[in-house]
Amino acid sequence: MKYYTVDILTPSKIIAKSIPAESLLIPTVRGQINVLENHTHIVTKLSTGVLTVFGGPDYADRNFLVSNGVCKILENKITVLANTAEESTDVNVERAKLSLQNAEEKLKNTEGLSLEEIDEYVQKAERAKLRIQLAEFTRPR
Repeated sequence: MKYYTVDILTPSKIIAKSIPAESLLIPTVRGQINVLENHTHIVTKLSTGVLTVFGGPDYADRNFLVSNGVCKILENKITVLANTAEESTDVNVERAKLSLQNAEEKLKNTEGLSLEEIDEYVQKAERAKLRIQLAEFTRPR
């Protein structure tokens, strides 16, 4: 079985380095793409969403929340450069709930907010919801 190696990076830190992957699901601005063996070489824009790394029979599956950025697939190497990213096991649910509450509070009364600020709070709420869902979905039962 041919494996990809996956790096997930943000401007502030390395989230994951050289993760073995049999396949991946990547959120892009054009929809989710499934990367399988012998995938064509591409560079694509990421959207906010869950990136899933399937480890196959030899490695555990891993889930990451990524927000905006780019993904490059070249040969057997996948590089994800995201504005923000975190693994499902690192999500602080309480902090995410607080962030969601704050963003929803700001969006209740948009008077005095610019369109850019409104968009920023909508994106913060979306990221917080995804973080909560991801953490609860991947939490050991």
